Amino acid sequence: MNSIWQVGVLFVIVPIVYTASSTWGIRNVNDTVVIDKRVYYPASRYMVQTLYFDTPESYQSNNKVITAIYLQDLFQDNTGPVNTLVSGEPGWTYASIQMRTQYNVGLNVSFVVYG
Repeated sequence: MNSIWQVGVLFVIVPIVYTASSTWGIRNVNDTVVIDKRVYYPASRYMVQTLYFDTPESYQSNNKVITAIYLQDLFQDNTGPVNTLVSGEPGWTYASIQMRTQYNVGLNVSFVVYG
């Protein structure tokens, strides 16, 4: 019974620990902003939403090498998404980020991509 309680606490604490703003790469002095975008999705009741952010966006091109990706959670109460860099990375010309919201919470993030 004690181990069931510990596992339950682990599932409550782990999403809180990993819920924060994310940074990939380091911005240099000579870099320019490739994308500066705010993404907002309202909460869906009783659901966890999985959303993707791609740079460059569909049917767009990017010839600049990405040096840094900053994703900032605009919710001030640590209810932001869990972020995962799925493909691409700094040093490449594209990137895809998966954002998984918490249960019954929307999405409110700001993306800044430097190249």
